[in-house]
Order: sequence, then structure tokens, then C-alpha cells
Amino acid sequence: MLQSSKRAPSIADVLSSLGLVGYTLPLLLVHPSSQSLIGADEGYYAQMAREMLRTHQWLGSVFLGGPWFEKPPLNQWLIAISFQLFGISEGSARLPSLLAAVAGVLLTYGIGRMLLAPRPAFVGALVLPTVYLWMFYGRMAVTDVLLTAIELAGLGCLLLATRTGRSLWAAGWGIAVGLGLLLKFTMVLLPAAATVPWLFWRQREHRLLTNRFLYAGLGLGLGLFGLWYWAASQVYGTVVYEQLFGHLFKLGRQEFHAVGPFYYLWNLPANTFPWLFSAIGGAWVLLRHRQKAAFLLVSYSACLLVLLQLFSTKESYYMLQVCPFLALLSGVWIEECLRGKANFPRTITSALLALFAAFLLTAVVLLILHPAWIAGAAPYLPLALVLGLCWLVVPVAALAWQRLKAAAPPIWTAALIGGPWLTLVLAGTAIGDFSPVFKAFTQQRLSSLIDPAQPIALVYENNGERVSEFIALAFYTPNPGGALDAARVQRDRIHSYWWLAPESRAQLDRLHFPYRPLAQVAGWTLAGRRAGR
Repeated sequence: MLQSSKRAPSIADVLSSLGLVGYTLPLLLVHPSSQSLIGADEGYYAQMAREMLRTHQWLGSVFLGGPWFEKPPLNQWLIAISFQLFGISEGSARLPSLLAAVAGVLLTYGIGRMLLAPRPAFVGALVLPTVYLWMFYGRMAVTDVLLTAIELAGLGCLLLATRTGRSLWAAGWGIAVGLGLLLKFTMVLLPAAATVPWLFWRQREHRLLTNRFLYAGLGLGLGLFGLWYWAASQVYGTVVYEQLFGHLFKLGRQEFHAVGPFYYLWNLPANTFPWLFSAIGGAWVLLRHRQKAAFLLVSYSACLLVLLQLFSTKESYYMLQVCPFLALLSGVWIEECLRGKANFPRTITSALLALFAAFLLTAVVLLILHPAWIAGAAPYLPLALVLGLCWLVVPVAALAWQRLKAAAPPIWTAALIGGPWLTLVLAGTAIGDFSPVFKAFTQQRLSSLIDPAQPIALVYENNGERVSEFIALAFYTPNPGGALDAARVQRDRIHSYWWLAPESRAQLDRLHFPYRPLAQVAGWTLAGRRAGR
């Protein structure tokens, strides 16, 4: 039977936490020799943080001189601080998210220790970094892993507040809500709402709804957000409300990306494979054992999934908020698999992984012999080979369980979790260099054509297929000017140089606008003003 821990952290917990840090960091730090940001959304946040440092305007975000309030500025503040401390670079931009990814693993372990026995809590924390979504977004300068870490910290405070003499910790949940509002506005309200069933259902046990510190913390958190909103409105006026709430209403009213109502039915299993299925098994185990403390894991995950499904805009990174709980539920399932000499959970898990490993290894052999069958599959074959070989150990260890004796559980678990871990570490060598052409040009060739200190305006027609390139180019241009379209370039008397998107250049050519093309980079034209213009 699973039992939650009520005691204070021990030396073993500290050592386990240090081990988790060492285990998680390779997944986040192994990267290509060259890194470059992806335009949307890394480039947005990084460029706004760079402009914060240059202009010392900290109340609001500015992108190419124009106010940007679709999200509050907490992430930009953190990136700007990182830039100030370590210089402007991709690593500095991604540092806050990376630290949040590590903190999220530790917080998951801490929550697991308060709800479960030590081993499933630790195993669940081992699972989390091997979720592809966690590894991928933990390496990017975006808000989503940071938001999840804040939510986990708030939930951990609630659990600490249930212990005798620690009611003050309940204030941390409300403060976390306020920080979430400062980071991603109302997106934090979905996980806050997912906590409500547990708060009401278990009120007679934890008494949190009558804890005055819970409401004091919530007032403080809302006050932090309200103070920023008031101060920003004093400086920028109604644009704060128009952009912040306008973006929210837009996302709530219509799909930002037309992915259909069943998007999560395939996207969540694909991006969390195989852990969604083991999490379902873990939920079954908890419900069968009727664990009171673990009710939170099941109700929170289910409620959050339902709320995200009801939200009209659907994105894969929204699922990050569920991943820590899927990981802990997977830890429960793995613990169930390790019980006894022979049991059904271990048998079915081993059999399914044997089939999947056989499929991967067969596919690798066939694609080596017939590479034309699937174009572009060659770079992924080593990853499939590693995962297939590791997961082949799982059924072998299960068959030799009695012969291996005490070594069987760690071998079986290491193969199960180690396969995705090693695969993602190897995959990390190819993840992180999203805009290499723009970065290489601005760092190596631009200075031979013009003075890099000269402002260069970016010209494009606000077309969606160019937006990521537009943002990345803004970040990698040493001194980006304003954002224009072709019509405004004709009236531009400020800039001597422009980056012209292909569509903008075509329009200017039709209008016979005179300019000097200096270079072409990924379809964009670096152009200069003709003498006399």
C-alpha cells in the first residue's frame, strides 16, 4: 500500500534532490555546438528583454519600439536580468526556463514525498525530465515551464500548510497565483481552478478553506499583479487593457491555430509517450487503494485536462502543466510493477514495450536497407536504435526476475526510464539551433557591408508565414529599427537600411521604389537607401 510521508526532509531526501539535479541537467544542457533562437516565441521575449535593458523601461514590454502587452512582463524581466548578469546570448535568454525546468523536477519530487511513499515519488521525478515536452520547452526562452514551476510551488505550499503548525505556508499558493498572472495572465487560473475539487472535497481533513493565510496570500498575489497593471496603465494608457484583455478574448473566442477539437487526443499521447499510459495505470492503482492524500493527483490532472480541452485555443505546450502529475502517477504504476515475483502490471508493461522495441528495431533495419521508403528518416535511426535496445532489456529483465533477485527491480526500472533519457540526451545535440542563417550573417558578414551600429528597419507585410523569421531577424540584428510595411517604406525618412521580406521587396519593385540590394539571407534582402533619396 502506498503511504504518504509526513516527516521533515531527511539527508536521503537531500541526496535524492541533488541526484535529480545531476540527472536532469544533461537533458537541458546538451545542445548543438551553435545555438540560435526560434523567432516565435523565443525571439519575442529575448528582443523585448534586450530593449528593456537599453531603454530602462521596466513597466512594460516594447518590441521594436512599440508597446507589447499581450502578456505581462515577468518572463522578460527574468531574461533581462539574465542578460545583465551574463551578457546577451541564447544561453542567457534560456537560463530562466532551464532553471525552472530543474526546479519543476525538484518540486515534483517534493509534492510526491508529501503524497506518496519515497520510491514512487523519486521514480515519478525521474520520469518528468524524460517527457519530451518538458525537455524541449525547458531549453527554450518561453513562459510555459516557468509557469508550471510556479504552479507546483503554490501547490507545494498548500500541502505544507496541511501539516500541524505550518498554516502560514498557505499564503504561498496565493502569491504563486499572482506571479502566474504576471507571467502569463489568466492561464494560471486554469490550474488554480483544478485545485478547487480537492480543496472542497478534503476540507474536513486539511481545513485550508478556513485558513486566513490562504486568503491573505491570494490578496497579496492579486495585489502584486494589480500594482503592476496600475503602474503600467499610468505610463502606457489604455493600450495595456486593449492588448492584454483583447488577446485573452481573442484566444477564448476563436482558435489561434485551427487544430480541431480532438487535438489533445493524439497530441498528448504522442508528446508524453509512454508516460500517459502508465499514468492512467497509476491513477487506477490509487483509486483501487483509495488513497486519500493521492486524491489530489487524480482530481487535479483530470480537471486540468478538461479545462484545457474546453479552452478554444489548443497548444501542445499547454499540456506541460499536466506533465508533473502524469509523471507522479507513472511513478505509482512503476511501483506497482515492482511488487512481487510476478504480477499483471509488470507483465503487461513488459509485453507492450517488447512489441514496441521489436517494431523500432525492425524499422531501423528496414530503413537502413531501404532508405528511400521514408525520406529524411536517417537522422532519427540512431535514436530509434537506442530506445529500442534499451526497452528490449525491460522484457528480458521481467523474464529473468527470479534469477536476477534483488537486481531485477533496478535493472527493469533503469531500462524503462533510461531508454527515453538516453534518447532525449542524444536528440538534444540537434535541438536549439533554430535560426542559424540569420545569426551567422549578422555576426560574420554584416559588418563588411554596413556599420552594424546603423539602425536597420524590418519590412514585412504582417503575413503569418514570415512572422517567426521577422522576430528572429529582429533579435539578431545588432541595432534593429522599427517595423514597417512596403507602403510605409516609401515615406520613411529615418532609416538608411532595411531588411525586406520577399513579399515587401516584390511590392517595392512594382512601385519602382529605388533601393540598393546589399545581400540576401533566407529570402530576405538587406537593402540600402539610394544616394539622393
